[in-house]
Amino acid sequence: MFKWRRNYNFSQLMATYAVLLSTVIGLFALYMGTTTTANDNRAIDASLTNGLDKVADQVTANAREVHELGQHLTSTSSQVKNLNKYFELNPAAYLTYSQTTSNHEAFYYLPDETLQLLMSNPTIEQVRITMSDFKTSFVADRQTPGGYKTMRRVSSRPRFQFSYPFVDNANLRGYGTLTLTYQTQTLTTALNKLNRGANLQVLALTPTGQASYHFHGREVTARSARQTVSRVQRTFGRQASGSAAFAQQYRYRTSKLADGSILVAMTDRAVVRQQQRLKNWTLGAEAVAIDVILFGGLWLTFRRYRLQLQQMIQSMALVGRGDLAVRLKVPAQSGDLKIMATGINQMLDEINTYVYQIYQLEIEQRDANMKALQSQIQPHFLYNTLEYIRMYAVAEDQNELAEVVYAFAALLRNNTDQSPTTTLAKETEFIEKYIYLYQMRFPDQIAYGLQLAPILADLTIPKFILQPLVENYFAHGIDYLRTDNVVSVKAWQDGQQRVYLQVQDNGRGMSAAQLATVQAQIKSQQVTGERTSIGLRNVYERLQGYFGERATMTLTRNQQGGLTVMLTFVRGTTDATRHDRG
Repeated sequence: MFKWRRNYNFSQLMATYAVLLSTVIGLFALYMGTTTTANDNRAIDASLTNGLDKVADQVTANAREVHELGQHLTSTSSQVKNLNKYFELNPAAYLTYSQTTSNHEAFYYLPDETLQLLMSNPTIEQVRITMSDFKTSFVADRQTPGGYKTMRRVSSRPRFQFSYPFVDNANLRGYGTLTLTYQTQTLTTALNKLNRGANLQVLALTPTGQASYHFHGREVTARSARQTVSRVQRTFGRQASGSAAFAQQYRYRTSKLADGSILVAMTDRAVVRQQQRLKNWTLGAEAVAIDVILFGGLWLTFRRYRLQLQQMIQSMALVGRGDLAVRLKVPAQSGDLKIMATGINQMLDEINTYVYQIYQLEIEQRDANMKALQSQIQPHFLYNTLEYIRMYAVAEDQNELAEVVYAFAALLRNNTDQSPTTTLAKETEFIEKYIYLYQMRFPDQIAYGLQLAPILADLTIPKFILQPLVENYFAHGIDYLRTDNVVSVKAWQDGQQRVYLQVQDNGRGMSAAQLATVQAQIKSQQVTGERTSIGLRNVYERLQGYFGERATMTLTRNQQGGLTVMLTFVRGTTDATRHDRG
């Protein structure tokens, strides 16, 4: 049974295409994985930088605000006295005091100041003022924006607080502290919107190393967040332990502010590697799935094509074993297989026809060979017969008849010779015997002359290049009523290696119109005109075919009223020579 082997071109093509497709998809998946990882790393770096910038901007703004408020409350001694009065007096007495001193330009009413501050900045949760000479503290918040005095201590829970110390410029002794506590919801929302903010952590440390703000994305667990705070405090706090070990676990950025605060933005390297590994595995799985889908689709798509091609190969195998009666099954659907099957069937039909024709040709060739053998015997028999007649004429003292028979035999032998070329000497010798026969027929009416330069005797020329020109004279130009008919053949060479072959007669000639017509017919591509122009055209074409396009043939009317035919060509520029030079 026929098997679909791997050494078939279609199977190899399918395998090659599958490997190529798999390679391309694999390289694309590798490229996408590398690109995704690089983009992910850039996004992480950008999130660290952006997170750090946002917290730094907020911390800087808050520090500036608490500094400006502290300056506003204690920039002059009168303002410091006014602040102390709030703590010394009860609210009613402080109100009376403020009414009596309100016309002073440095005076401020503390409850009004905190009320305006809380209304102008919604991110402030609490304003606290503590004085070293008083046990109570002033607190203003969203519930009591005008503030109140309290004995409660400040909570030690980390809060987003910014303090401004009150310092006596005279003795540089601190006498109080202004503390603003800010809500972090707005800042946290902005950080959550950052790209790759889910695993981001940003920590703000006070100059004393305490955590004043800690942001962690939604994918960071509370336990991991607490561990991160502890690690950051140990690494960047007052008792800094070095950042080498920290850098192995976290990718981070740090910033130290003017007030000594330290900001650290970080993300866990293990989490990043796990996420990147998951993405790369997902890309790999997708690439494998695409390969499977494409290979399966490719196999199913070409299954019918493969089966049809398999049947065609089976049929072609039978044809190769000599069964020319087999025909390929032509698919019903149009396509390349249908075209190929139809073409092969037509080719097999033509092969059968050709086989039959070749068989017939072989039979005809045998007959032709037999006739050729017979035709070789016939000229030999004819030559022997003519030689017998010539010898009989010599024996009977009929020398002229013997010469005529000899000339005729020579002409016949030259005509039956199949050689395409001859020498100029042999060609003129052949012409002389040809003219001799006419002289024997028309004695005392025809004269001839042959002038051949010795240097041209061995020149190779196409056979019958001059004889048709002489024959044309005897067929169309000679006047048998005259007794002074003359034809001459001359051959010479100039100093430029150009050869001139001239056939001249004193026959009837041609008119100027006839000459123009014959010249045009000679150079025409179509075979038209009389027998004369056809013979001349044959001579011209063989002359150019042998000596090249520079060979010429001209017909002119001479002074004797006859015709002069001039053939010219450059010696040595035969067709074979030109091909060798090319």
